Amino acid sequence: MTEEVRLAKYDAAEVTRPYAESEASSSIDDKASLISLAASNASTTPDAPLSRASTPKIGSFEEVAESVVHAIILPSYKEDIDTMKETISVLASHVLARSSYDLYLALEQRDPDAKATAEALIHSFQGCFHSMSYTLHPGDISGEVAGKSSNVSWAARQLSHNYVDTESRRNCVITVMDSDTHLSSNYFLLLTKSHREDPNAASTMYCVPVVFDRNAHQVNPLVRAADIFWCGAGLSGLYKGSAIKIPTSVYSIAMTLAGDVGGWDTGPESIGEDMHMFLKCYFKTKGKFQTKVIYSPASQSNVYSDVKGIRGIFVNVYSRYKQALRHMWGSLDSGYAVQKGIEALFSKNDEKLTQWLSSSALEDRVPRWVKDSNLTHFTPPNMYESSLDPGRARFSAVSLVCLYHRMYEAHFLPAHLTVALLAEVLYGAIVGASAAKATHPALLASFSFCGTLRVIGFLATNVFMYLYESYHLACVRAREDEMKQAGLWENMQDSFTYRSWRKNWFDYCALPVNGTLYGTLPAVVAEFCHFYTDRLVYHVSAKPKLLKIVERVEKAIQIA
Repeated sequence: MTEEVRLAKYDAAEVTRPYAESEASSSIDDKASLISLAASNASTTPDAPLSRASTPKIGSFEEVAESVVHAIILPSYKEDIDTMKETISVLASHVLARSSYDLYLALEQRDPDAKATAEALIHSFQGCFHSMSYTLHPGDISGEVAGKSSNVSWAARQLSHNYVDTESRRNCVITVMDSDTHLSSNYFLLLTKSHREDPNAASTMYCVPVVFDRNAHQVNPLVRAADIFWCGAGLSGLYKGSAIKIPTSVYSIAMTLAGDVGGWDTGPESIGEDMHMFLKCYFKTKGKFQTKVIYSPASQSNVYSDVKGIRGIFVNVYSRYKQALRHMWGSLDSGYAVQKGIEALFSKNDEKLTQWLSSSALEDRVPRWVKDSNLTHFTPPNMYESSLDPGRARFSAVSLVCLYHRMYEAHFLPAHLTVALLAEVLYGAIVGASAAKATHPALLASFSFCGTLRVIGFLATNVFMYLYESYHLACVRAREDEMKQAGLWENMQDSFTYRSWRKNWFDYCALPVNGTLYGTLPAVVAEFCHFYTDRLVYHVSAKPKLLKIVERVEKAIQIA
């Protein structure tokens, strides 16, 4: 993974070479104008159709890159406004921001400050994007649960009407990210290149590796180590040749694919929105959509609280536990995957999908997720032309086995590991060594096999620790270099976490505690709770508070 990250940086440089040559004569005042957030005529209304005709073009690279539109959804609920400003300022520093980024702030109507926050952000960042607008997700829609998926679903319904012809929809890629995520400019450059050159781009989901490299030095080892292994779990399926690549937190999806599968679900089963959207695409297309990895890591923040001392440690640990419980609540996706798998195995074809695709009536071919959006924009007859082919709807047995293995790893393995370990230890302690000899050979063989797996797992963990350190270093160095070039480094000097074995050896010693506290315990709690409820009260995890963006802008202008 470390090597792929390094190569991606050079690949992005090759993509931007024509632009770099055309901009070689740019002065530092031009870069300062971006930081100072000069005003422009960017659209601020959620439902206004977007026009790309008036976008200024800079050289041949801009003309080519402009053919791909990046509709970026930034969901938020009661997030700190400075955290959002930091994220948006990073996006605004990107090469393609002014020509290709349509930024949508997906906010919740039940947040009393949502509208004021959105308008303040749009006013602050005028001129930094091709367009910037916001949506307010109603909190009283029947059948929906509060969470990221329902918010993103609502935003996607709104933005879908801003791209009214087939060509613009085919060239549009929707990116879903968290309010504290920092994506590199290289990510969108490589995404643009891939989407333009791939003949199957219309049915593609793009995954991105994540790294917690922003405030890890500010949190206690129990929280830091939990996110290291959470990051490792996400990376484990993104290697080249992997049959199943499940996104973690941040991902991009072709607008055509999102429309073909009916958009994002909004029920309780979709609380793990990233994995659930992947599963929905997988089963709706019979596994025929493709997933690609863009090896430009997304920088994430650890859960953090300003409370100091011993109490602060407990607050941070508890906040991370609540986040882990929300992750494990996504085990509902395992039931969803089993249900859809059984339906696929015992049905020769998907009659509903076939009927929908072959329908000649426009009203029948408009997906429900758009019908329910209560919008009245004109819809051309070819807007919902589908790329799915019912005739090729056949699952791959290998990918199905791999998929269920991934689901088991994510939702049940943490609990099973602890149960197996406790069963072996307690059995030996209660029965005794002499009586254990009379134990059934099959049970002894299972204990022996589990012991072998633990040894292999311990050795593999040591290999992971070594590889992660090099991966983390490559990520934080690349991000720091980019922030220096963008002129944002001076105000972000405390947002780069460098690791060393001497300072962070305890992170790995905390693995047994972390595995139980953030893996086994929330998994068991979630799975038992699912016997009587599928609803979880959604809480936003605490994030580090950042410097005021106004102070950063003023300082950046002074430096320039």
